[in-house]
Amino acid sequence: MKIATRTATKTQVEIVAVNGGWTTIRAIGQTATLKVRNGELTGHTEVTAPIVRKYIKEVTAETVIAKARATARVKMDINERKNGKVDPLYLPQYTAYTTELADGSKKRSIDKGDDVALALRKLSLDAVYSTAASSTGIAQASLRDRFVHLNPGMQRMNLGNMIRKALKEALASGF
Repeated sequence: MKIATRTATKTQVEIVAVNGGWTTIRAIGQTATLKVRNGELTGHTEVTAPIVRKYIKEVTAETVIAKARATARVKMDINERKNGKVDPLYLPQYTAYTTELADGSKKRSIDKGDDVALALRKLSLDAVYSTAASSTGIAQASLRDRFVHLNPGMQRMNLGNMIRKALKEALASGF
């Protein structure tokens, strides 16, 4: 650590950085920094252990390892998500499932598990668009233009939410 004496206050300060005609300083043991002209500092000295130990805790391998263990995150097995398992504390309101598609392949997915989600699970994206168009009264072309920038999963999610809203409004109006 480099220290110097500031001529204006006659106090010793720590030199943080020197850039051109300016020096960034801070009071010894403090965190707030201040920029001063290089001419305001005299008595530049390189100081090692005595002053440093007074303000900084000693770092050992044991303390670093202990801190790393205390703050380490537990990594989830990558296959847990692939198998359709969902941590109930992470997504308690959703249901994970695997659906067999018309071509015989399987897809894993997550949804709300309500009546709308159950009805939309086996439908293709085109069928979801036609269902949303009929339940909301919005033209299918208009819906496609609205969600063209989204991936298929986000399109299904948004269409499902629109269907839920339309059903909720229909039930509230007494349909």
